[in-house]
Amino acid sequence: MPLRKYFDAFLNAAVGNVPEANEPALINLKRIAIDQSGSIGSFYNACEDNITGRLNATVKPEIRKSLQQIVCKLTKGRVAECQNLLKFADIDHQLRLSICLELIRVTGIASVINNPPLIDDHTRLFYIYQESSIEFYENDLHKLKKSVKLSTCETFATHIITEIVLGIHLLLVLRLPLGYENPIDMFLQKWKENLLNSKPMVKIDAQLKTLLDKVLSTTVYSNIDALTKMKNLPDIYEKLIKLQTNDNEHKKLKYVLCPIRWLFDRHGVNLPDFISCQPEEVENLEHYLMQQKSELKLLNFRINHDLSELLQGSCQSVFKTITEELSKLQALHMNDIERLKTVVLKIRKGIIPLSSLEKQVSLDPPIDIQQLIKNITTRAKELEFRVKRIKQMRENGFEYCDVENLGITDQLKENRIRDMLLGNDSRKVILFSNDELMKSDELTFTELYSEMIEKRKKNPGICLVYADFTSSTYKLEKTLIVLSDDLKEKQNQSQSPSTVNNIREKSPSPPQPSLQQTSSQSLDQTLPISSSSNEFINILLLGESGVGKSTFINAFANYLHFESLDEAEKGKPIVIIPVSFEIALNDNFDEKTIKFGEFDSNENHNNAGQSVTQQCKSYAFNISNERKLRIIDTPGFGDTRGDNQDNLNMEEIFAFLHNINYLNGICLLFKPEVVKLNPYLQSCCSQLFQYFGENILDHFIFCFTNARSTFFAPGNTRPLLEEFFSSFHEKKIPLKKTNTFCFDSESFRYLVAMQDSFEFYSTEREEIEQSWLRSVTESKRFSNFLCKQSSYRKNIEWQSMEDARFQINFMIRPIVETMRNVLRNIILFDLHASIKLSAKPAIPSSTICYKCSRQPGKYDRFWILPDHLHNPPKM
Repeated sequence: MPLRKYFDAFLNAAVGNVPEANEPALINLKRIAIDQSGSIGSFYNACEDNITGRLNATVKPEIRKSLQQIVCKLTKGRVAECQNLLKFADIDHQLRLSICLELIRVTGIASVINNPPLIDDHTRLFYIYQESSIEFYENDLHKLKKSVKLSTCETFATHIITEIVLGIHLLLVLRLPLGYENPIDMFLQKWKENLLNSKPMVKIDAQLKTLLDKVLSTTVYSNIDALTKMKNLPDIYEKLIKLQTNDNEHKKLKYVLCPIRWLFDRHGVNLPDFISCQPEEVENLEHYLMQQKSELKLLNFRINHDLSELLQGSCQSVFKTITEELSKLQALHMNDIERLKTVVLKIRKGIIPLSSLEKQVSLDPPIDIQQLIKNITTRAKELEFRVKRIKQMRENGFEYCDVENLGITDQLKENRIRDMLLGNDSRKVILFSNDELMKSDELTFTELYSEMIEKRKKNPGICLVYADFTSSTYKLEKTLIVLSDDLKEKQNQSQSPSTVNNIREKSPSPPQPSLQQTSSQSLDQTLPISSSSNEFINILLLGESGVGKSTFINAFANYLHFESLDEAEKGKPIVIIPVSFEIALNDNFDEKTIKFGEFDSNENHNNAGQSVTQQCKSYAFNISNERKLRIIDTPGFGDTRGDNQDNLNMEEIFAFLHNINYLNGICLLFKPEVVKLNPYLQSCCSQLFQYFGENILDHFIFCFTNARSTFFAPGNTRPLLEEFFSSFHEKKIPLKKTNTFCFDSESFRYLVAMQDSFEFYSTEREEIEQSWLRSVTESKRFSNFLCKQSSYRKNIEWQSMEDARFQINFMIRPIVETMRNVLRNIILFDLHASIKLSAKPAIPSSTICYKCSRQPGKYDRFWILPDHLHNPPKM
C-alpha cells in the first residue's frame, strides 16, 4: 500500500473524520544521498541540505526491489553537458545550489565539483545511475507520528527520511592517450549498451587489459567508497561486474523526505516551511557560483602548480606576493559566498520572497574581486615570461642572479653593488637590467645581450651573468654592462690605438667606474678580445706513480718548441719541472743519476715507489700565438704507502681544483705495454665522476708515454682499458683515435743527458731523432685538439654533490670564525671593547698550514693565535 494511504488512514482514524480543508498537502522531496549517515527516521533540514539528527524511536524498515531503469551516459570531450558536472550527475537544482554555497560537506558523487577542469578532446565521462532496492516503512506509522510530535525537531529540521533508495551512483572521468581514442571509445560504448540492455558484461582479456592500461588518468566519483579509491580502469570494470550480481555492497543512493509539518496535520500549517525554488529561478545564481568557483580553481592551479613548478625555487619574492594576493582573493570569495548564502537561506525559510532574489543579489563579482583577479593574472603572466627568459639565458650560457636575494637595495652605493656582484671572480661580465627596462628599451637590451653571446664564443673563459633588478628597490636607470677591473685592464692592454679612437667617437666622455656610464659603451669596448694573456686551456694530468707525468710535461714543452733534435741540441732544453733519472753507462749496466733543473721541494726523487710529485702544481706555457696551456700536475695514484695515501692525494687534487673555474680536459697518462692496470684506477675514475658529474667523460684524453717500443701505438694497454671502461655501466667512455695520443719521453731524456756530457752511439742518436720527429708531429696534433676543446665550467656543466661538499667545506671556517668573533664581542660588550673582523681576499689564494707551529701574539689588549698562510702554486 502506498505510503500516502497509510498516512491518510492514520489521520482519519485519529480524528474520526475526513481531512480538513486546511490540512497541508503531502509533497515529498527527493535528494541524492551525499551524506551516507542517513537512515529511516533521520531528520533532514532541506534549507541547508543536512541531516540534523534522528528520531528517538525504533523502526524496522522493509526492503523491496527497485524497478527503476538504469541510467548510463557517455560523453566525449568538451561538450555542453560538461559545463556543470553536478547537473551531469543528475543532482537536482536545489542540492546543487547548496553544494555551490558550501552549505554541505561534499563527499561521494558531489566531490565531482572539485574535479580539475582539464576537460578536452581526450576526456571521457562515463556515468551510471542504478537503483537496486528501496528501504521503506510498512508499519508503526502511529508510533512515528507520535515520536515526531514529542520531539522538538521543528526547530532544527524541515523533513524526515521515510524512504532510502540503494544502488550504484558513479561518474568516471577518463583521460585517453593520443592515438588510442577509437578502440577505447568502442569499449566504453559497448559497456554502455550492455548496461542499458541488461546484457552480461564481457570479461577483459589480456589484449583488452593492455589497451585499457594505457589510459593516462582515471578518477572515480561514487557513493561506493571502494570505487573512489581505484585508479585503474580494468580494476574498476571488474569491480562493477561483481556489484551487478551482489547488491549487498550497494550504498545509499537517494533519500525520500516527508515534510515534518505534514505529520502535525492541521496544526502543522503554523510550522516553518521549506520554500522550494524552481530551476529557472536559481539558474543564474548557480551559473554565477559555478563560474566563480571554476575561475578560482583554475587560477589556484595555475599559481600553485604550473607557476610553482616553472619557477623551481627562483623569483620567490614575487611569487610570495602573488600567493598572498591569491589568499586574499580566496578570503574575498568566501565572503561573497557568505553573502549569497544568507540571502538563499532567508528565501528557503520564507523570510523574504523569492522575487527579491534578483534585487538583493548582484551576479557581478564585487569590484575588489575583479581587480584582484586582474592583478594576479597580470603578475603571473609577467613572472612566467621572466622565468622563460631566464631559462633561455641559461641555455645561452648565462648565470642568473636575482639581486634582491643579495640584499641589494636603494640604500647601497653603486660601487658597493658592483663589488657585491663581481666578488673575487675576475672573469665575470654582468648585464644589469630589469623587466621595465627590457620593455621600454628592448632594442638596447637585445643588442647588448646578443653581443655578449658572440663574445662568449670568442672568449670561452669569461663568465656571463644576468643581474635582475626587477624585485629590488634599487632603481636602475638603463640597461648596462659591468665587468671586473682585471678584464678592463686586459681590454686596455689588448686594444690598438685605432680601436681606442673608435671608442672615443662612440662615447665622447671617457668611461668612468660607474654603472651608468659603462652602458654607453658597446660590448666590443667592454669585453677584452682574445689574446695570449688571458686565454688558458686547463688540463688535469692523472696517472699512476712512476708513469712519467712530470717528464711528459717537460717533453711536450720541448716538442712544441723545437721542430727537430738538431734544433734542440743547439738550444737549451726547456725544463719546467726538475728531472732526475738513471741511465746506463756501459755494457756492465753501471748507472749514473742525471739531474737537471732547479731544486723544487714539490718533487721528491728520493723514495722509490712513492709519487715524485708531492702536491698539485700547475705549469703554463704557450701552445699557439693566442693560447696558453695550463697543465695541472698531480701526485700519482698507486702509491706504495697504500690506498689511504691515494685517497689523500685525490682529496688534495679536488681541493686544488677548487681554485679554478673550468677545465678543458682530463688527461690520463699510461705506458703502452702493461700487463695489468693499477687497481686504484677504478676508485680514481669513480671519484672523478662523483666530483665532476658524469658529463666529464666527454672530456677524457688518453696519452701514452714510452710509445717508441710499440711503434707509437697504445699497445696492450688499449684492450685492458676498453675492458675496464666497459665495467662502468651506462657510461660510454670514448677511447678513439681523436682523443688518444702517443709520445716517447726517452728523446727528452736523451737531450737532458747530452747537457750532462753523456755520449751516445750514432745508431742510438738516429733512433732518438726519429722518435723526436714523430713526437713533434703527435704534439702538434695534441695541441690542435686541445685548442678545440670546449670548457667544462663550474656550476654549469660541472655540477655534483661532491663539488658542493668541497664548496661547503671551504665556507665552514669563515662562518665559524664569524660566530666565534660574535661570542667574543658579547663577552667584551661590558668592557666597551670589540674585535672587528676585516675580511680581505688573499691574492693569490692562500691556504692555512696546520703543520707550522702557532705562537700567540698580543694585539692591544688581546692575545691572538694567528694562522700561517701558504700561497698555493700560481694559477
